Amino acid sequence: MKRILAIVLCLLCSGIVFAQEPLVTRSTKSYLIADYNHKDTAFLREKCRQAGLDLGISVLANRVATNSKYVSPKPSKHLLRQGVLQLQLPIDDKQNEFAVYHSELFDQPTNINVLQIGDELITYRTSEKSGNINLFYHCVRGALGTKATAHGKNEPVYKLWDTPERTLLPDFDLQNQMVQTEAKKLGKTDHPLLIFNDLKSYAYNERGDEAIRHFLDTMLKYNPEKRLQVDLLTPASWPYLSRVNENLLWNESMRTKIIETLTEKQDFYHKNLIPWMIGNFQILLADKNRKATTLEELEWFLSKAAAFDAGFGLDFSAETMKKHGLTDAILNTVNIWESLRLDSIFSAEQKEMFKDPYGNWHLEKADDSTYLLYNQHISRRYFCNFSDDRWEWNSPYAGRFAMRIAVEGKGSISAPVFNTPNGELVFPCTLKTGQYLILDFDGAAYITDLNFNKIEEVEMQGNPFLNEGLSEVLFTCTMKPQEGKNPLVTVRYFTRNESPQMMVFP
Repeated sequence: MKRILAIVLCLLCSGIVFAQEPLVTRSTKSYLIADYNHKDTAFLREKCRQAGLDLGISVLANRVATNSKYVSPKPSKHLLRQGVLQLQLPIDDKQNEFAVYHSELFDQPTNINVLQIGDELITYRTSEKSGNINLFYHCVRGALGTKATAHGKNEPVYKLWDTPERTLLPDFDLQNQMVQTEAKKLGKTDHPLLIFNDLKSYAYNERGDEAIRHFLDTMLKYNPEKRLQVDLLTPASWPYLSRVNENLLWNESMRTKIIETLTEKQDFYHKNLIPWMIGNFQILLADKNRKATTLEELEWFLSKAAAFDAGFGLDFSAETMKKHGLTDAILNTVNIWESLRLDSIFSAEQKEMFKDPYGNWHLEKADDSTYLLYNQHISRRYFCNFSDDRWEWNSPYAGRFAMRIAVEGKGSISAPVFNTPNGELVFPCTLKTGQYLILDFDGAAYITDLNFNKIEEVEMQGNPFLNEGLSEVLFTCTMKPQEGKNPLVTVRYFTRNESPQMMVFP
């Protein structure tokens, strides 16, 4: 098997173009990632229409749950084995520590550490090498619903292959049986896209890459009208794939060193005549470790998809949609960017511009056929110390500005005021911890929670205008501590060019 996978890797690294005709229609249409068993499918399908996306279901057809009929009370002989070990001494049905002779199998890490001896499964917490033996400690005998029994020295001990999802893998025969069942079930659904991640795990058995071909052939047989997407391109998978998405999850840290990598990947997939997906973008709610996803973060990602003319997966759960205050804005923004990308409206010059990892753009619809593309400047976060908050804001553009003020920690602030060279901005409101005060480019001000759900509107006083270049800004407010602690207040401002690029549908 290692030899087969090594051959596959060599073929991929060489960039060899596969000559066989594809069996499916190629596509770069982006998609919403749905949980296979989710009960809100109708809701998600409606949101897909709003965003102009396919609805894709993630499927793992070769995972054996530890509570399945293939595991207990009598484990199947077709659970995938990494290899066989040999007991050093016989063991009774009560021992929770025992030894086997050392094997290179211990160089292959596992997640739940399952051994199979006859009809018993044993899990272990730790394994320690001592000379030519490996000692197992903290063993659970009769694990996963099986029965503990005594075993003789010559009885084979199989080390099973498991997964990060804490499931087991089947051998080829059991995998084929499971795939047949899953393919028939999927054939009765009307979802246009089937997503198969961890494709390499289908080749862990004795059939190698041929098992991948057999798996995809079965899926296509029962789902001839659906698109098939995987995370790995191999000679066997090439004819079956509508596109490849390597399941890369984007985040803010990817602004550095990402463009060179993306260019190499795009060249590789274009050479092999298959559409490439740029990865996945996850819409998040706020919690104690992170902030809710913003529109500017989303548009930064969408500009990269446009730059490389690549589709993507939108990881936006039904629960998050119902709680995120920008859900409609997010879906409409995706629709705008993707409509222009799929209709080839972006010019070559614009695509090159979008490759700037530090650039930010905003795209909005002016009318049924006209769209406006703005260069957008996003400032760093300014932290308030409530004594001498005097900042120099540096904008590349002159014009109206937007702003977002966040209050976290303990306490609240009242009557925030900003003095700029162009006058005073006064917000007659109280901003509590866990809230944003938002000023948009239209001059509307309002308070939201940390998931951008609107709480109340604020009657701002003043003209939010910045000159090009440096502007000295003075911030003052009334601060109310809580439990002896001051609130943490941060400010971020946004400006954009007043002469946007205009794009018109033909």
